This record gives sequence, C-alpha cells and structure tokens, in this order.
Amino acid sequence: MSWRVALALLGCGLCGLCFAADEPSATPALPEAGVTSGNRVILGADGATLTGSNRGGGGDVAYLHQENPDFLVGVGGEYQRLATSNWSFGSFNFALSHALTATTRWNVHAEAHEGTGRSDSRPFKYSIVAGGVGAALPGGIAADMEERQIDVDTSHGSLPKLGLAKSWGTHWLTAIAYAHSFGGNLNTSYSLARIDFYGPGFNLLAGGDLGRVSPAVININGVLTAQARHLDEVFFGFTKPLNRIDLTLLADRIDLAGIYRLTLTLDCTVHLR
Repeated sequence: MSWRVALALLGCGLCGLCFAADEPSATPALPEAGVTSGNRVILGADGATLTGSNRGGGGDVAYLHQENPDFLVGVGGEYQRLATSNWSFGSFNFALSHALTATTRWNVHAEAHEGTGRSDSRPFKYSIVAGGVGAALPGGIAADMEERQIDVDTSHGSLPKLGLAKSWGTHWLTAIAYAHSFGGNLNTSYSLARIDFYGPGFNLLAGGDLGRVSPAVININGVLTAQARHLDEVFFGFTKPLNRIDLTLLADRIDLAGIYRLTLTLDCTVHLR
C-alpha cells in the first residue's frame, strides 16, 4: 500500500467493490471494507527525480485494523522530500460496507491527511480530506463518488471524482474515473483509465491519467508555479505475495507540461496473526 498521490489521489479505489468479499485488493491503495479481514502493517519507501532539481524520496508507515470483512480503519504517517520542498503528515482512513442483497453492496469511506512542510525555507500547511460512497452492482460493476478537499501550501479547492469499474471473471478488472475541481485555485480536470490482473501468485496493474492539474494535486511541491498544467501520467505495478508478506513495486511517470517526475515505490505489507 502507498499513501502517495499517484494512486491515492488519482486512483479510483474500486477494486474491492467489484470483487466484493471473494478477491482481496492487490493494489497499493488502501483496501476497501468488505474485501478481506486481518490486521496489517505497511512499510513503504520511494525515490523520485524531477526535471531541473535534485532527487527526492520519502517513506511511510501505516497500520490497518480489519476485525471483520465489513469495516477497516487505518492510521499512518509519511515524509516526502522533492526539489526545494519537504513535508510530513499523519493519516487516518476508514471504510465501511454492507450487503444490500446477495449481489449488491454499499460502501462509505473517508480519509484525512494533516501535516506541515517547508518550501525554500517557507513553512506551509498540508491538508487533504476526502469522503465518498460507492456500490457494487450485479454483473461485476461498481460505482464510486468522492469529494476531496485540498489545502496544500497556496493551492486549495474542492476536487469531486466519479468512477466506474467492471470485473471480468476473477482475474481482470478495468476502471475509469473523472475528476473536476470547483472553487479555489486548483483549476484541475483529469481522466483516469486502469487495468488490474489477478494471477496465480502475483498481481499486475497498469494505467494512466490525462488532463490538467495544479502541481499540489499530484504532490509536486517543488514546482514554482501553482497554475494548472497539462498532465500526462502512466504507472505500472507488480505485487507478489510471500507467505504473510506482500511486496509491491510501483513505477510512476508524470509529465507536467514538460516537467517530468519519475517515482519508484516499494511497499511491504505484513499480515499479522
């Protein structure tokens, strides 16, 4: 799992809804309630490069408690450094789901990331709060609506998002999402497409985003201007379960109007007894 923005802010988070209780989510995003049960400790580290600046990196640690398949709660912390900026924050997440019928399920989820940072020795506030509702429908279809409030440095505003996902048997999942900002100065609008493959002993994911975003939306806080820029992103991930440990490697490339950020993330999820 990663609490970073490549999937946390731009990902659709619908995998658990599509597969309901039969297939655990294998992506670096926070698992949805109704997917699996058990407590987990997640450790993550990443390295990044940014055009025209020094390299960056960071790490995170989180604890997820899921006593039953319908409720999950998690706490964690993260530190990131990129270009002339560094920031750290604490996180709280929860998800709750319940069966409506034998073939439908509803879901509510929320998260909060609160902290501070510094850019060129100037302090700034880091706050991202989100909540959403979703439903798993017959035929392996899932829908999700989310509202996200962003207040990072001088960037602020509301970023609602709509997502749809469709599972194809027990091995394939496709998903799309669209987000458009309102109020504030985010001036953000992007589309997402993603595909997941759940294989015997490994899982794969790949996808991309296209649109315009403020740098703060995708955690590029070293970019001097906060105006909206054209976004072109691709990402690819691989997960390998090893007994009680899941290892996930995620590569992410963002082109923000000619400014490139390359990030490589390694996450280790330890399933506690």
